[in-house]
Amino acid sequence: MSVVLAKGAEAMLFLEQWYGIRVVRKHRIPKSYRVESLDKRLRHERTIREARTINVAKRAGVPTPIIYSVNLETATIIMEYIEANRLMEHLETLSSSKQQKVFKQIGKSVALLHHTHICHGDLTTSNMLLHTSGKVYFIDFGLATTTHSIEDYGTDIHLLRRALNSTHHTSWRECFNAFKDGYQNEYGRGASRIFRQVEAIESRGRYITERIR
Repeated sequence: MSVVLAKGAEAMLFLEQWYGIRVVRKHRIPKSYRVESLDKRLRHERTIREARTINVAKRAGVPTPIIYSVNLETATIIMEYIEANRLMEHLETLSSSKQQKVFKQIGKSVALLHHTHICHGDLTTSNMLLHTSGKVYFIDFGLATTTHSIEDYGTDIHLLRRALNSTHHTSWRECFNAFKDGYQNEYGRGASRIFRQVEAIESRGRYITERIR
């Protein structure tokens, strides 16, 4: 039996049984508006990139689903199903101290990603799963890139801060400060430069908004 978990612009997620275990199957949807050969190549490349990125992140110590199988012909990834709550839906039920503990852990994991030259590309609490053990798993690496750019790392963090402010307005400052502590402790030298870049990106955004007004 196959159950649709989510449908996005690029892919669909299904909960299925695979050799006796529950798994998530991520299938990149063919796009009829693209030339067929180009569409197949793009879905092929993005499937490879996402699977490789998840594996590199896991080896670096970032909690991610286990990749069980990749089918390039169908642009499909079969991965571990993690029984956990989406952090976006569960964060407000946590005490302030637990929220800060969670975001210190997230900061550490994002620092590990950046040390491995990975930008997640969509760092929001909807792409994080909070297990009952307290471990936070990162999912949906469909927009992830490999980069050595401080600007890219800053953009990754800026997007998280903006998402926190938008989705978790009452607690976002405390959560982001805890994230910052976890990130700086793990990243070490160079973290301050990245956070200066975050502020520069934020300033550019404010300037553009003011110009539009």
